[in-house]
Amino acid sequence: MDVLVVIIMLVLFIFMMVFVFSTALLTPMIGKRNLIFVLSLGFIVGLVGGAFFIAPLYDDMPDMARSVFTISTGSPEIIHINMSTDNDINTFISDTKKLNGVKDVKCIKITLRTNSFNITDWKDTLEERIPVLEAGVKEVQVTNNETIVLVLNQNTDPTQIVKNIDNWLKLVGGMEILTNIAELEITVDPAQVDTVSDQLPQDQVVINNVTGPVEDQINSFKKNLPDRTSIVLICGLIGLIVGSLGLFIDSISQMWDQMKLWLTLRRRKK
Repeated sequence: MDVLVVIIMLVLFIFMMVFVFSTALLTPMIGKRNLIFVLSLGFIVGLVGGAFFIAPLYDDMPDMARSVFTISTGSPEIIHINMSTDNDINTFISDTKKLNGVKDVKCIKITLRTNSFNITDWKDTLEERIPVLEAGVKEVQVTNNETIVLVLNQNTDPTQIVKNIDNWLKLVGGMEILTNIAELEITVDPAQVDTVSDQLPQDQVVINNVTGPVEDQINSFKKNLPDRTSIVLICGLIGLIVGSLGLFIDSISQMWDQMKLWLTLRRRKK
């Protein structure tokens, strides 16, 4: 939300409180019997102002806080994405590294789904043989009878790795890779997360989430925020308090003058 819009909405809410206060000041003219009416008016106007002017700002508070946290936190954020190795991942990595704010891009893992196999017979073989077959594979995890997870070394060709393993599986076990999902991490300057996310090819990648110090602070900030209904009720109470101040401003002024007089007399006695 633009700063100008925020200022306008805050000013409009303040004007509504001024209206409540001014109405309460008229109680000597409309009579004390209208005390409940004035207090009710203050509460209702506060609710309306909260619902239409403060609540929309409240919804944007995490984004406002993000700007503050981004300035105060220099640590980079990590965008986690998924994409198929049917795409040229090396070209994607190369192109993404050229984007403003991107510090690093790496493919860390590939999940392969195959036709069903006997996990008892094949688990140890797959986990031991694939890293020997492919130097780019650091570790293999067979999670069930149709899923193989490849943990990759850096500076490898994920697309070629999948092709080689697919050929090997067909040859030694008659297995076939049906689908594959590569997991990539894009390390980005915290101020450029949204810009970089928007520039990623939407037809090739799926953004899972964003992690890092700023996101941790945002999540903690969201947990500590009261819900929207509570904010509206608080605005109603503010209207009630403003109305009460307008009703009893004369009495408050008199008490203040008496207190100042008492303090003055006491000082003179000393």
